[in-house]
This record gives sequence, C-alpha cells and structure tokens, in this order.
Amino acid sequence: MDAKITKKRLSGLLSYDWLKIVGLAVAVIIFWNLVFTMTATRVRPSQQFSVFNHYANRTLSDDYYDGLNKALEGDVFSYEVIETTNNDLTTAGDVLSTLLEGRLSTDEGDVLLIPNIPDADTAYEENGETKYKSNYLQTFLRGYRFYLYDLDFEKEGGYFYELKEYLNGYYTEGYQNAESLDEAKVEKDFRDRAKANKDKRFKTEELLAQFAKKDVERVKKYRDALVMLESYLAEGLVEFTDVAVYNDDGSTLYEGKFALNLCPNKDTMENLKKQFSYQITEKNEEGKDQVRITAENMNVMFFKTAGTEESFQYESLLYVVNLIEKSKTEA
Repeated sequence: MDAKITKKRLSGLLSYDWLKIVGLAVAVIIFWNLVFTMTATRVRPSQQFSVFNHYANRTLSDDYYDGLNKALEGDVFSYEVIETTNNDLTTAGDVLSTLLEGRLSTDEGDVLLIPNIPDADTAYEENGETKYKSNYLQTFLRGYRFYLYDLDFEKEGGYFYELKEYLNGYYTEGYQNAESLDEAKVEKDFRDRAKANKDKRFKTEELLAQFAKKDVERVKKYRDALVMLESYLAEGLVEFTDVAVYNDDGSTLYEGKFALNLCPNKDTMENLKKQFSYQITEKNEEGKDQVRITAENMNVMFFKTAGTEESFQYESLLYVVNLIEKSKTEA
C-alpha cells in the first residue's frame, strides 16, 4: 500500500476533512481547559477578605487602598487571608441590588462601611419640611437582614457572643486571662480540620507543624482584638448602634445592635475620613450652603459568610480594630 504523503493527497485531505480537524482541535482545547478549571486550587471564602463601601459614601480613596494593601502584606490578618477585594458601591447605579445579591450569595463580603444618616431615597415633604422614612442603616438592614450579624455581646448567635464562646473553648480560665490558652487543643483542632477538609496546603508533617503554630497565633490575634475593642467601647471611642426596622403600622419588625459606630465623636476619630467619608451640605455663618467632608457616625456592619468556617469568621474584627487604631486622632 502506498502511504506516501504528497502535496496532492495533503491538499485532498484538507479539502474534505478540514472541518473534522478544526472540530477535533477545538474539542482538545475545551477538554484541557475543563481539566485545568476543575483541578485548579480555588480561593476559599475564608481566604478572601472583602470590604464594601456603601453608595452614600464617597469613592474609596488612595489612603484606603494603601491601608488595605498594607493590612494584607503586614500582620493584621491571620495566615488564612491571602487576598483582598474592594466593592465600591458608589458606582453601582441601577445594578446595585443585583451586584449585592450576587456577591453575598457567593460568600463574598466581610464588612460594610455605611453612614448613619437619613436615606435620601426615602425623602418626602411634610408641611414644607423635608423628612425621611428611614436612615441608610435601616434601609440596608431591611433588605439584607439575613446576611448581617447582630453585634450584641450578650445575644446568642451574635458575632461577639459567638466569638467569646469560641475563645473560651481554648482559654481554660476565660479569654480575659491571656496566659490560660490551651495551645495543644488549638493545634489538635487545626490538624483535625486540615484532615477533614483534605487541605492541599498541608501535604507534609513539616507543613502541618508549621501552620499549627500559626493557628495558635491566629487564636491569640482574635483574643487580643476582642480585648482591644472592649477597651475602645469603654473609652467611648466607638459605640454600638441600635437599629430597628418597622412595619407599616409602626410596630417593630426586628431590632438589635447591627452596627458599630466608628466615629461617634469626630474629634477622636477624625482620621477615619481619610479612608471612608461622605459629604453633607450645611449652612455657614452667612447662611450660604457649604459642603463638608466627614466620617461622623460612619458605621461598620459585619456580614455572615456561610461558606466560611467559624474558625475564620473573626478576621473582620482584626480589620476593624486595625482601622480604629489607624483612625484615632493623636492626643
């Protein structure tokens, strides 16, 4: 049999079978693309820290981006966080609800910075005076209640209640006693979690031992951050905000401490406006309108991320405590 390849035979092959050749090539490309996509290591929800800037605020500043980058590169988060994302809602426009639902439903979102001021979209006129049906905290809570933590220290299921319970599971004399940490229990739980999750990051005993020590440091970070926040609250530097949503008949639909006011007093938290701020229009001494940039009553809300294990839910507190520390006005 003459199987010699000639120009004539090659031309004939390409003339009649080129569609099959192209189809086969495309199929091979798609196959390998699927293989790489399905086997690639994905970033877990706990490894990604996301900040939302509410649409009532101004666009995120260079100081904000610089601060978040330093937080990731520095010693703010635990070893678990390897990526940060920014969701500046000031540019969302008509797709705001779609964007939020999409992000939150896929476990993206850790904290939201939102001003506790009247919601401009709920304004109405009454006897020649502008009034508002709700403030931005109430509006957001009404729409996204089940994505948000109650921050009440004493409310079961609340963010800080659960954090205290979590820490007291490791501090044998309570988290207030820093010396009572059971490091062996932390390391054992880490190893059990790594095994149950079949975590590819810890393939060897050397890596397991290395990260077990880092997990001890993670628990210490959470404890120190909680103690710091308690001191800020005691000083009046920050304070919890009670938020209530009402039915049309005026009865309470739900209420709780769903936000933390990071700037109840602009004289002590003035530097917060370098990262998060909004503008208000006021009358000056001459009775003329004057625009002022401020961070007064800027609140933070904590999102629940269902895909994040309890062990890593408290990275949000590390971020917030660092933000407070950076924003304090120097005495």
